[in-house]
Amino acid sequence: MFTTNEVLPEDLIIQILLWLPVVSLLRFKCVCKSWCALINGQNFINKHLLHNQTTSNKNRNAGFLLIQRQKSSNDRVFSKLQYESLEILSTQAVPSPYFGIPKHIRINIVSSINGLVCLNLNTANPDIVLWNPATNETKDIVLWNPATNETKVLPKSGISYPQAEVYCLSTGSWRTVSTSAPGYFMDSGCYRTYTKGMFSWSASIRDDLDFFPGILSFDMSNEVFLTTTLPDGDLEDPNGTWRIFFVLKELVSLVTFGKDRERLENCFYIWSLLEYGVKESWIKLFTIGPLMGIEKPLGFWKNESLFLRNNEGQLLLYDPSAQKITNLQVDGRPMQMITYVESLISLKRGNDLEEQGNS
Repeated sequence: MFTTNEVLPEDLIIQILLWLPVVSLLRFKCVCKSWCALINGQNFINKHLLHNQTTSNKNRNAGFLLIQRQKSSNDRVFSKLQYESLEILSTQAVPSPYFGIPKHIRINIVSSINGLVCLNLNTANPDIVLWNPATNETKDIVLWNPATNETKVLPKSGISYPQAEVYCLSTGSWRTVSTSAPGYFMDSGCYRTYTKGMFSWSASIRDDLDFFPGILSFDMSNEVFLTTTLPDGDLEDPNGTWRIFFVLKELVSLVTFGKDRERLENCFYIWSLLEYGVKESWIKLFTIGPLMGIEKPLGFWKNESLFLRNNEGQLLLYDPSAQKITNLQVDGRPMQMITYVESLISLKRGNDLEEQGNS
């Protein structure tokens, strides 16, 4: 009786397996010992991730990870949406470390890189959890002893730190970054982005005499900080202004809008940053609105379409070219969403995976 390896060359088997989703690969580990060793191998894990991240495959393999509250129970769940169709592929409970936490405590999605998702709690002493939604593995991160594969996790928002630390996934320990963080105050909330090796937070940047709204960015490769103040114009509202950062076409992008939720209409102003550290490199892209009954933006899709949550807790999609709003009919109240590409990276062991850029 011929084995699979005698029928097909190993290189061909690898090329076929690279096209499969993680859930199928996890099942195929049971086919035979050689397949289990292959799929568990760091070389195959790296190739599978790179295959998913290539430009030609990215939209096919990428999607969105949405955290929402179910209407019936108010429980938090995570849903995966396919990138092209926006169809919900699966819905699962919160990771096991967060089972049983009070419903009034918010779970924040900090970021997603290489198929790993960083989560924390909106509390004074947040628990940081790394989570692979595809394998459902988790790893608790103890403060202090924030990730490279080193995968890098930096300190929580809301406090000014004289120094930063990096958590190394391969060693399970913290180390201090040699470059000190500049004077700043990181704004609380979910206003942070990761793109092309740069992690950025909404922050107040300290000058000689005052603080100015801006972003604090950390270069993951060179481990240095950069600060950029926000552009002038369309940023202040008499009733206060919300500033939320997203990624649009691999650039840090800023959406500003009024805080007054009682108003019937609101405008959303969209800017993108071309060069970190250079205020003059902000460019204003377009204005959306005025729109009625919109509570907040949640992120961008293709063709500059914008995900929105309305006052009724529904997930909407606004197409600026057609000036059309579509209700995506998601059965729950959307809280946060991020782009996500699945991977086989294991949190149960150290990984020597070299960082791959992920928008």
